[in-house]
Amino acid sequence: MPTLQEKRDSLAVYARQLEGLMTQSGAPLDAEQQAQWDVWIGKAKDLRTEIAADEAKQARDSDYQILSSYLESPQYRVPHGTEGQDARKSYEAAGWEFKGGMVYRQTSIGKSIEMFSEDVLLGDMPRDPSMAEFYTKTLRAIQSDYSKAFERLIRTTAQVPAGMAISMLKAEEQKALSEGLDTAGGFLVPPDLQAEVLARTAQMSVMRRLARTQTTSRDILVWPIVQAASATAGGVASGGGSIFSSGFVGSWVGETPSAADTDPAFGQFQIPIRKLRVSTRLSNDFVADSAVNVLAFMAQNGAENMALVEDFGFIQGDGSPLQPRGILNGIGITTIDVEGSTADTISNTTSATGTAPKIINLEYAVPAQYVNGASWVVRRSIEAKIRQLVDAQGRFMWINSGQSGSINQYQGRPGDLDGFPIYNSDFMPTDGTNANKVLLFGNIGQSYIIAQRAQITTTVLRERYADTDQVGIILWERVGGDVWNPDAVRIGVV
Repeated sequence: MPTLQEKRDSLAVYARQLEGLMTQSGAPLDAEQQAQWDVWIGKAKDLRTEIAADEAKQARDSDYQILSSYLESPQYRVPHGTEGQDARKSYEAAGWEFKGGMVYRQTSIGKSIEMFSEDVLLGDMPRDPSMAEFYTKTLRAIQSDYSKAFERLIRTTAQVPAGMAISMLKAEEQKALSEGLDTAGGFLVPPDLQAEVLARTAQMSVMRRLARTQTTSRDILVWPIVQAASATAGGVASGGGSIFSSGFVGSWVGETPSAADTDPAFGQFQIPIRKLRVSTRLSNDFVADSAVNVLAFMAQNGAENMALVEDFGFIQGDGSPLQPRGILNGIGITTIDVEGSTADTISNTTSATGTAPKIINLEYAVPAQYVNGASWVVRRSIEAKIRQLVDAQGRFMWINSGQSGSINQYQGRPGDLDGFPIYNSDFMPTDGTNANKVLLFGNIGQSYIIAQRAQITTTVLRERYADTDQVGIILWERVGGDVWNPDAVRIGVV
């Protein structure tokens, strides 16, 4: 079987052959040349698909090895009993960072993840019972002995019935885990492991990459907002909408400023925290294998599935007690018609402009202050239809970036549309149904907030899958999301 490098070399050969064929012809290809072109371009595309799959597997294998080594490294473990004046130094030595009153965790992929406020690790215990519980559990779960006991529990569960796993642990391990037990019977995932999960979720989730993420230790995130203006705000002409992009606003004033009727109105925005779960079943032999880093497996594979569940909720969640409100259902977002020459579809012809100018209208409907940092989110099949929109001469209006003629088509799609990054998600609706919301454009970071409760817990199931010699592992995440500034984005509807 060809190696990855051999496949890359073969792809380079096809590229040279295609370029040579185009250079030799100097004109539209004849039938024989076109047949040869089709063969080579087909093989090049097949190779590119294989290379992408091989590269993805290689990256996953490499990531697992790096993550496994990182989690096992003694230097990244917080000593048990960290307290007093040396606590901050101990945390920093173990890979924790303190910036702007928040605590960040360095991860194996080089990304720092915001976890919780500095007070959780270094401040006084709060009087509020729920906050005190959050502080206590976090402080306990961050210690190295808790992490070791957590892994031992998972491995032991694969060897004995679940009800006996705890009793098989040492007394000090049982005590450590009991301090990380949540009300539903699950155990708090060690925060360093949680950071690895969140870092990888952000890599794979479209909305986590684009939206604003705010950590919270409560069940509801309360956020300040500027309420939409009807005409002016702070003396700035608006024409309606959110003039300022955050809770800080400004205006020109005299030496003795006074309030005016046009001052922007402020409000509070609440995002309730929902509960998300991802689960897997692993063979007992896999979990019990001492050569397998089961925590690294949980972080890597749990993040992949968590990213998918999150994207569904953050894109089209209905805001019910079980789901966040997705951006497509955000209150107050303006919708723009993008229906084409065929009803309820993205389409046009040389004689009917259809969707093409409507996409431009959608793009330019976003206020100027949000264009810097704007992006598209669309289903991949809808992007393909946009790529096929033509002008009056039958030429594609949005061809691949950097493309010279059609020679570079085999290299894959570009990462932009009309100069703005484009992200694909299968949770964006497709066309063919009236009123489907098929296009999203704007500054999602200024529009959507993800509220992240800084605790992930796990449940290990043994008896349920005993007949198949498997262990069930469930990760529970507490997270919410909603649109706080509807003026920063627009939605295209067919």
